[in-house]
Amino acid sequence: MFPNQRYFAFLLVPSALALPAAQAQSNYISSCGPDWMAINDVKTNHGTVQRVGYNTAVDSFCNKAGGVSVGAGAYTSMATRVWLDYGSNPETTGLNGWVYFEIHNKQSSTHLVNAESCKQYLKKLSENTSGNSCYGPGNKDTKGGTWQVGSDAVSYHALANKFPPNSDSVDKIVTQTGAISALGDGGKGNTLDPFPTYAFNDVTPFACHSHNDYTRDKALYSALSAGCISVEADIWVHSTKLVVGHTDSGSNGQTFVNLYVNPLKKLIDERKAVFPTKPDQPLSLLIDFKNSGSDADKAWDQLVADLQPLRDAGYLSHYDGSFKQGLVTIVATGNAIKDLSSSAPSPIAKALSDATNPQHAIFVDAVIHKDMSRFDSSNAYYASAKWSDAVPKGLPISGDSKTKLDEAHSKGFKVRYWDIPGKDSWQQIVDSGVDRLNVDDLQYIAGLDW
Repeated sequence: MFPNQRYFAFLLVPSALALPAAQAQSNYISSCGPDWMAINDVKTNHGTVQRVGYNTAVDSFCNKAGGVSVGAGAYTSMATRVWLDYGSNPETTGLNGWVYFEIHNKQSSTHLVNAESCKQYLKKLSENTSGNSCYGPGNKDTKGGTWQVGSDAVSYHALANKFPPNSDSVDKIVTQTGAISALGDGGKGNTLDPFPTYAFNDVTPFACHSHNDYTRDKALYSALSAGCISVEADIWVHSTKLVVGHTDSGSNGQTFVNLYVNPLKKLIDERKAVFPTKPDQPLSLLIDFKNSGSDADKAWDQLVADLQPLRDAGYLSHYDGSFKQGLVTIVATGNAIKDLSSSAPSPIAKALSDATNPQHAIFVDAVIHKDMSRFDSSNAYYASAKWSDAVPKGLPISGDSKTKLDEAHSKGFKVRYWDIPGKDSWQQIVDSGVDRLNVDDLQYIAGLDW
């Protein structure tokens, strides 16, 4: 049984109301899962991207599990891709996730899995039948849950999870003495360890920017699963390490290396790409310097040191007479820009020196609504600003705001605004030529036409 399964079963059948043994139920839904999944395959992003529904996932599992003998007390399991729709319209809302299937044989004898019976049992959880609280009639989705075969002799489980499992059970049948469970962080902070590089093989990349990425369910992983080609991390320097966080969590905080450098290095080493469906698609990593003054210089030096594995592997974009695109482009912002309050900011000195910026593999973030004459393709890659500062008149982007947008593009910069209007305005922002859509709620990316 899954770790939270007993909890949901308890909610549905309180012990005080449990049926006497002589009146035990047979062949029934005993509980529902916590998260909604699209029942059928759907196409998101205005019909351009195919997503896997629950029933397709059921067929995949049962076809592979058919003929397997599950020993007494054993679990036969598999995890596979499914579209999590957050209880909303699955054509416009959702993220790639996983559904964990499990057959738990609670008998003293073996249980032989029949593929067609397996499908019948698990699809009971997605049927529009009276009293099926696992079915969502409004969005035609399901929470999955547990179907009990016989008088609780064998349990067929199907539960959604945002993360893949920690055993070799992705699209593979495993039979073992316990249930499969989601990957953990390995004691390395808000990440998955080992980083599941296979999880992005079917991801379609989009021009979205994961704002404050480290606050998500899992840093980097969640953004890449959504297809975002840009992520953001705030850093604080502590001696020889960079700690990630909007506020300074101290020297024992989660590190930039653990959350970003090591996972990216592993991903590209193993998959030769960030997004295997589009191997040439780069990822931008926006690093917001929170330290100021001399500490900003220390943070820069530590960033250079932390990036060495990616730089030595040849994965970083750099400048050598012209911009050379790599699979990862590093963009420093925040206090990596000096004179931010003036009308003409500029990169800090360390960004401009061969000695302190090896291969010129760290670029900076121009300030789009100010004088950008000190920024060019040799030192900058993004041009950013707060929406209300850069587009004070709001949508449509026009007048001086449009002039500055065009200027940034003429200099080769990717334009990003933060604190943008809500999701109902996102399509208009994208259509206005904004290169990176600043996103907090990743599930709504599915509603856009990129």
